[in-house]
Amino acid sequence: MVDTNKRDMTIAKKIMAEIDDIKEFVSGMDENDFYSDLKTQKAVVMSLINIGELSKAFSDAFVKSRINIPWKKVQAMRNVAAHRYDFVDMQIVWDTIQISIEELRDDLSSVIT
Repeated sequence: MVDTNKRDMTIAKKIMAEIDDIKEFVSGMDENDFYSDLKTQKAVVMSLINIGELSKAFSDAFVKSRINIPWKKVQAMRNVAAHRYDFVDMQIVWDTIQISIEELRDDLSSVIT
């Protein structure tokens, strides 16, 4: 039998590592720097894809216990970035890494044991 709590904690830690990577990618950048750095944009988007993919692996119980996390939006961003990269709005990506990523990090850090 799979220990879902342990699996959920492993997934949460992996997402936290992706968030840390994103923060490192944009460290010292302002919005204009981000828009002019294609390499950083692609690195951030790849981490967002990874976060969206990892979020699908949480147990139903974990997802239901974290109702303040917009799981569908996390996964929708992953789907657009992975399958329709030409439609990725870098303004939305910037806003996500400035606001939503920190909220996700705070929420997940509260459950990591």
